[in-house]
Amino acid sequence: AAAIAGSQLAHGQPYSFIVTGACDDNVHLDGKFFVKMGNTLGGSPWYKATGAEQYVYYDPDCGGSGDGTARWVFDKDRPNMTRATDLDGDGQCEYYARFDSVVKSEPPESGTWTMNCDYKWVEKFLVFMEATSTTATSTTITAGTTGVTTTLAATTAPKAAVAPKLLALSGACDYKSNLNGLTFELQGTTAEGEPYYKSNDMKYYIYHDADCDGSGSAPRWVLDGDRPSALAASDLDGDHKCNYFAQLDDATSPAGPATWRMYCGSQLGWQDVKLTLSEVNKTSTSAKTADSMMVLSSAAGHGSVWVAIAATIFVGAM
Repeated sequence: AAAIAGSQLAHGQPYSFIVTGACDDNVHLDGKFFVKMGNTLGGSPWYKATGAEQYVYYDPDCGGSGDGTARWVFDKDRPNMTRATDLDGDGQCEYYARFDSVVKSEPPESGTWTMNCDYKWVEKFLVFMEATSTTATSTTITAGTTGVTTTLAATTAPKAAVAPKLLALSGACDYKSNLNGLTFELQGTTAEGEPYYKSNDMKYYIYHDADCDGSGSAPRWVLDGDRPSALAASDLDGDHKCNYFAQLDDATSPAGPATWRMYCGSQLGWQDVKLTLSEVNKTSTSAKTADSMMVLSSAAGHGSVWVAIAATIFVGAM
């Protein structure tokens, strides 16, 4: 089959993009934020939707028959980095949508994809909006010879831009009661585009791992003693196993009350524990700390006032 005409991205491989134009059956793809996870064995970039098991990747032969047509695909299965063809290993060409192309270096910025809609393959004009800004933008794109004009208005803010900046933990079992009262501050994002946090005692981290042992494990949030890699797509602590203090499955964010699976010592083992990660207003917390230090220093004597002022300035600048 001949490659379907499409417009390639002008600036090379995008780090992330938002999709629009899917049919009703695949409306779950619309507005999803896809982040580059790495390159496949063939050297093409592959992408994962944040918070969902949805992928975009290039497959030279999706059925592995040796005579298939190369294409970009939307798939529910994660591509295997050790396979040159049939990257999802199902022995057939099964996916949400395909875009036949000889260009393997990047997905099309816009073009007509063949999409499975209500058990029929139909042509749908999809647009990939490169997400490089936290500012809402509007773009008008004409669909080549189809004469269809699509106007888009999308907010391209990554998750970290709207994630809570500071979380306070409570509810840990007795074995890990030292975690109660710790605050976790937002540090940035992982390669997956998810926020990650570090505790104020510098000993613990909360982050999302798409595959904690690198062998196909289910995605989860974890509470760990190891700092996550900001470059790895999976097994973020690099230990090749799922080793941590607690995990939270099937959640878009670690914030709020939720039932975590926590290790509670050799006698109790792994238990379901209701942890709460409450959002904290850092400004008010710093101000209260400063006020307390001022009172304590003043009570210690007139000579301590300068210490109190210095402490107030330091805390307020955090």
